[in-house]
Amino acid sequence: MRKIIYLSALLVALAVTTTSCQDKLEEENHSNLVQDFMRTPCRYGMTLNSVYAYMRSWYGSEEGYHAMTNVGTDEYKSNIASDNRTSAISRYDPQAFNTANEYPTRLWTQTYANFNTLNFLIEFADEVDLTTHYLTPEKRDQYLGEAKFLRACYYFQLVQHFGDVTVTTRFNTVPSTSAERHDMLLAYEVIFEDLKDAIELCLPGPYVSGFESGRATALTARHVLAQDYLTYAWVHDKDATNYLNNPHTKYYNPSVAQEYYKKAYDMAVELIEEAPRQGVNLMPTYASVFDEANDAPSSRNTEELFVARWDYDMDIVYGGQSTINHYYVGGYDTYVGERTVEYGRLYGWNNPNPYTYDVFTLRDVDTRYNSTFQKVWYCTRASGGEIVLTVGGQDVTFAWNTIAPGDTALYCPGYNMSLEEINELHNRSKNKFVIWAPEMYNGRGYHPTMMKYLDRTRNEANDGSDRPVIIYRLAETYLLAAEAAYKMNDLPNATKYINVIRERARDKENSVEGALDIQPSEVTLEYILEEWTRELLAEHCRWNDLARTGTLL
Repeated sequence: MRKIIYLSALLVALAVTTTSCQDKLEEENHSNLVQDFMRTPCRYGMTLNSVYAYMRSWYGSEEGYHAMTNVGTDEYKSNIASDNRTSAISRYDPQAFNTANEYPTRLWTQTYANFNTLNFLIEFADEVDLTTHYLTPEKRDQYLGEAKFLRACYYFQLVQHFGDVTVTTRFNTVPSTSAERHDMLLAYEVIFEDLKDAIELCLPGPYVSGFESGRATALTARHVLAQDYLTYAWVHDKDATNYLNNPHTKYYNPSVAQEYYKKAYDMAVELIEEAPRQGVNLMPTYASVFDEANDAPSSRNTEELFVARWDYDMDIVYGGQSTINHYYVGGYDTYVGERTVEYGRLYGWNNPNPYTYDVFTLRDVDTRYNSTFQKVWYCTRASGGEIVLTVGGQDVTFAWNTIAPGDTALYCPGYNMSLEEINELHNRSKNKFVIWAPEMYNGRGYHPTMMKYLDRTRNEANDGSDRPVIIYRLAETYLLAAEAAYKMNDLPNATKYINVIRERARDKENSVEGALDIQPSEVTLEYILEEWTRELLAEHCRWNDLARTGTLL
């Protein structure tokens, strides 16, 4: 696999040369050095890569997007016991939503810095020398399409979180100290046109010869355009009667809403139908989507539409590592005996809300709960003690012990158990292990690990991860199609696309085909949102889904 070198164009901005060291240093200011660098054939693509690098830090670092989308929703809250970096923003502390907080500030400032680079790549694409072997016209067009895709993605993120924003599509050669806040519909105009161009210019799919994983394709652009059409439709579907405190009710226009629900549906369906021709399909099981064995290029995850990519050899030249593999790990180590590579490093930052456990129904047939949450931990050495846990609303003291390595140390059933059930389970076991049920989940210690981001290929438990973080995948496209169909009152098609996802999640060995199917009469907005959680829990979309549908409050 050819590795993508993410070289920031900013590194060459220090344009100082010296002529001698005699009487004084003379500075020569090359005001166009960065522009000259970016428009050279061999560096046009390198400049684009510097913008891709932002995707990695945004989706996999402590100050990244997980705080803006995963916590502070019905799915996850920030851990109260460990006042971590996400706490203030996930609790909607008014002091968190200003320029002093790293999360909204980073989203704003880094996005606009990237806009200027992307604007240059788009505005001056025709001026890049294509007469050398470094850059062919076809490759330049591909890079241009990817630049337009990234600009659309970044504008959409801004609009979702800030509403009206400054829209700029021209490269700035000098700093500006003033800006106009434009109506967000202007940003949507740029978004839609950029994504349409990206569909035409990007490579059609990820299995084209020579494709570097982590880049956008026409399939990626189709997915994001379907998502953005759907969001735009909702903007025009909110009236002041039903959405009293929503500033977007000024756009209420049912005919525009229906027009864009149809656009969203058609775009999502086109992608679903085109995907197999490009080698993109749903993975065979839900668990296989997040299996580390499917990360390597030789066994690429066929469901991925777009990922934030690190490298496999831990070479920091290619972008270092993510730390997202630590955020969702609960405090198991006291009972296991130590931290282990298999179970991960326990930040314990994000604590699941009751909604998250309640929404995973039919667990004997639907594999998504057991594929998402760890249920059993085994000890590495004998240990023991006492622990106070809440059972039926009352604090109860339990003795626990592990006799030998390999004994069950911790069990999270995912549902509340009575004291009689706990005692019966202990009486049937050779040792007394700790049981955490949802009513006990509190703080850093008590909650099961969410396994999607675990990396069991590390050398040490404390190591970061170089696994790719999935940003968009095909299963989400099915849910976009279902939601758009529902909003058009096309319940049969909404049901069809939901059932495809549910059938993939079915336990094939212990149930018959169709055991998880739903009927059109069951499709409601609440049900669709529940299905979003069952399928895409903690995949950086929940806050956006709730904000889009007007259900955040």
